[in-house]
Amino acid sequence: MNNIGNRRRRLPPELPAITVGDVIYKELRQGNKLGYPQKGGFLIATNKSTGEILWNIRLYEINIDNSKETDVQEIFFTKMKLIKNGNAILIENELDKKFEIDLETRTVLEKKK
Repeated sequence: MNNIGNRRRRLPPELPAITVGDVIYKELRQGNKLGYPQKGGFLIATNKSTGEILWNIRLYEINIDNSKETDVQEIFFTKMKLIKNGNAILIENELDKKFEIDLETRTVLEKKK
């Protein structure tokens, strides 16, 4: 699918947002605009009615090698699925790593294979 580290690569498609009550959860592909050193790896929660950002969380750290193109090192989500009766979201990234986010506590658990 994608060759991480390859100069030319296609980004995975943006995933549809998940709505639970009045909260919309989606991938944020511009974490650098929040002051982070990486673009990918973020889940953002917004108020459905107002569009206000409620919170964001970084699921994983991307160690950027400054001697290489930054864009080809970014790692984005490939799957997002609501689980545990709507209390958690399971996310998979381009490296096939899986993360479970508890929506109440906002804790991230990396799922081991």
